[in-house]
Amino acid sequence: MLDPDIAAAIGQPQDMPPLSPEIIPMMRAHMAMMAAAMPGADIDHVEDFDAGGVPVRLYRPASDAPLPLLVFLHGGGWMFGDLETHDAMTRHLAAASGCAVLGVGYRLAPEHKFPAGLDDAMTALDWARRSAADLRCDPGRIALGGESAGGNLTAAATLRLRAEGKPQPLFQLLIHPATDMRFSLPSFTEIAAPGLSKTYLDACREYYLGDVPESDPFASPLLAESHAGLAPAIVLTASEDPLRDDGEYYAAALVRAGVETLARRLQGLPHGFQFLPITIPAVAAANDLIGGLVRRYFAAT
Repeated sequence: MLDPDIAAAIGQPQDMPPLSPEIIPMMRAHMAMMAAAMPGADIDHVEDFDAGGVPVRLYRPASDAPLPLLVFLHGGGWMFGDLETHDAMTRHLAAASGCAVLGVGYRLAPEHKFPAGLDDAMTALDWARRSAADLRCDPGRIALGGESAGGNLTAAATLRLRAEGKPQPLFQLLIHPATDMRFSLPSFTEIAAPGLSKTYLDACREYYLGDVPESDPFASPLLAESHAGLAPAIVLTASEDPLRDDGEYYAAALVRAGVETLARRLQGLPHGFQFLPITIPAVAAANDLIGGLVRRYFAAT
């Protein structure tokens, strides 16, 4: 059941309009307008950089010592979102964790189809590793995370790092990730969420993948032949999210492969809860939980 404060805040969910090249810019503008009204936490140092052609934004809490760094990939169906729309969310994550967070403005579909967003995630992570000392961050403590589509890119990036023989991040943070582009797991029929219907997600997939098969493991990480050797994972799902099983099935696959995995279902929360006002107690509690887990995993190294 949806948290009552969240239910009151969002009212009656509306169906997403059918996606088309004409309506996507309007939806992006609406998202930007909503995000502009959301206050973020005060962070001591915020600075934009060019990470090899990928715009990134560093959020660094006050500290005289080098901080651990979380490279963070926003959600938005691979078609929506940028550094501005997710500024408040990323500020709250940095404040709650006490760690530096690097937001990534990866390229979006349909203008830039798969694997452009994944390529940008890889570029940003590589840049972060090379630039950590200059950012007053600890080069030995760099993790990768994301929410929704960003969680998909995070999981895909760990698979690609393994395929390319490159080091894994210290850990991966997957917040209600999309891991199976078929969008056919049981939670899609068990949970009704008009703003995140299968019709909408199928359209997102078509705009993002184009002619790439949905079975490509870099698009559908759950379908990879093996999940062995991937980074330790924090997998957080929301009880009222049609994508719930995407995260929970992926966590189970990681466990079967011997990957250290912490999986937790957050009760009463919908998909995209981090995009809701932090003044809602359940949202604030979830943000604190995420920050605490990130802090704990960094402290364990």
